[in-house]
Amino acid sequence: MRVSSNSQYMLGTYGLQTKQAQLNHLQEQLSTLRRVVRPSDDPVAATQAVSVAQSQSMNSQQIKNAGMAASQLAITDTALQSASTTIANIKTLAIQAGNGGLSNENRKAIQNEMRERAKELIGLANTSDGSGNYIFGGTRKDVAPFVQTGAAGATYQGDQQRQEVPIASGRELPITEVGNDIFTPGLWTTLASLDTALTQGPAGSATYSADLQAVLAGLDKGLATLLAGQASVGGRQQEIDSLQELGESMSVQYASQMSNLVDLDFAKATSEFQMAMTALQTSQKTYAQIGQLSLFNHI
Repeated sequence: MRVSSNSQYMLGTYGLQTKQAQLNHLQEQLSTLRRVVRPSDDPVAATQAVSVAQSQSMNSQQIKNAGMAASQLAITDTALQSASTTIANIKTLAIQAGNGGLSNENRKAIQNEMRERAKELIGLANTSDGSGNYIFGGTRKDVAPFVQTGAAGATYQGDQQRQEVPIASGRELPITEVGNDIFTPGLWTTLASLDTALTQGPAGSATYSADLQAVLAGLDKGLATLLAGQASVGGRQQEIDSLQELGESMSVQYASQMSNLVDLDFAKATSEFQMAMTALQTSQKTYAQIGQLSLFNHI
């Protein structure tokens, strides 16, 4: 069988191009540190990597959401803790107001102090997060949820829904509160009643003592409702802590899966690159020598 010079050149050129392409691919893998640079490198691994990447992205977003929710709930918890202290202080003032030996000036001082504490409570009920969004207005975050009425009362102008964020697969967590459920209308009515009683005093109202007892009962009820809301917030904080830990663990697992699917075995790839380089150089030398083979070289 005769092999023409043209066939030899074509075979030699094809061999060089194949080895050069292999070398280029190995060089691309080494530069990216990825075994699967394009889907054709490993279609099965590439498809699985897309699925893992989607899960990875969703998990990362949920971790971010959980962090944001944890921050907001921490603000809510602090506000409720302060509010419970304020209500307790108002209760102390109500108890002091029941002292029969108080002068009108003493009672007036108690009333002024009570009004300041009421304003403080309204301010806490209008707490906002770091972005200026109110947290006790339900989903109506751009308007202060409570407006003062009279000297010590307030009315609610938020809505009855809570904003929720996804923090895990199939789990959305409320991060705002319906203020009317925590700072109840009964509470503000109680404060208004206390202010009225202090204005009238024992001389102006035959039911002064009974009114103060009703105020104390109303304050206890309002405080109990607020503390129940705070307990709910605490439960969600614990859930977030657990889910954040789970999310971080899943993040490590996804990274490991992705690495197993597409990452490069650097030592193996380096060895293959050196072998491919040697093979290409040898082929180039052989091709050059074949190119010099001619009958005219022997005449």
